[in-house]
Amino acid sequence: MILYIEKKALNYPITQSIITKFNPKIILINHYKDIFNRFHQNFNYQKSKNALILAVKENTVFYKGSKFCNNRGFKNFYYSTQILGCIYNCEYCYLGGMYPCGYPVIFVNEDDFINNASKLKNAYIPISYETDLLAFEGIYPFHKKWIELASKREDLLIESRTKSANTDKLPDNPPKNFLLGFSLSPKEVTKFEKKAPSLEKRIKAIKKALQKNYTVEIAIDPVIKVDNYKEVYKNFISFLKKELDLDKIHIEIGSFRMNKDFLKRLRKIHLSEVTWYPYEIKNKEARYKDEKDIIDFIKGLI
Repeated sequence: MILYIEKKALNYPITQSIITKFNPKIILINHYKDIFNRFHQNFNYQKSKNALILAVKENTVFYKGSKFCNNRGFKNFYYSTQILGCIYNCEYCYLGGMYPCGYPVIFVNEDDFINNASKLKNAYIPISYETDLLAFEGIYPFHKKWIELASKREDLLIESRTKSANTDKLPDNPPKNFLLGFSLSPKEVTKFEKKAPSLEKRIKAIKKALQKNYTVEIAIDPVIKVDNYKEVYKNFISFLKKELDLDKIHIEIGSFRMNKDFLKRLRKIHLSEVTWYPYEIKNKEARYKDEKDIIDFIKGLI
């Protein structure tokens, strides 16, 4: 492992924990943007390397959630940016079009994020909005303090959305207002989810989370129109019904949608059928023309 570490981040507990655990090659830097924001980076090459950037976030305020996402009925919808970027390299993910660098940035001053979150009231807070936080749980126990915050504040709904299989690393018996959401796709779509666990491993992780008494949700999002997609998703839903009691698990459904500028950049990284599909562009957003029909079809299957 290679760690690019801001000098001011060196003595934080997260930094020292990662250094002790992995004994990495360390490169000290002045600011994370010196690495993260460089021009002409090779995103896919960086994704193939085992490297992280550790930094101190100077402003840990929370940002307003996107209109692309469900606010779950909360007027106050804010998200955390404790980590920028992801271990995985999904070809349809907006992060590839949003960030120039394939190396994730971990902001090590976690207490500042927790303290600012505690100032919010009656709020929905996704903590894996620009990353997959659970995918990093083998590096450091990032969820521990968020779960502790949820247990103290019933007016906060804290959500971690994931493709990870790391549920065995989570503490048992979290409060009901801590939500663990799993993004699931049929095997014909997981081929676009590079480095992510298989569908079978994610199902196993869901079962483990349920055993640990987590409030679990499934996200079939984004639905991707692969060849013969109706038959693909019909078989996929049948498989889920055999493995899980879907009557007891809330399911979110969404089809592919993305800011057109992010998609333009993503097409330079991934030359695949999912990035180069002829989406309809309206109001600076790329979507399927028959988006409503797609979602209604999946709902009908469930």
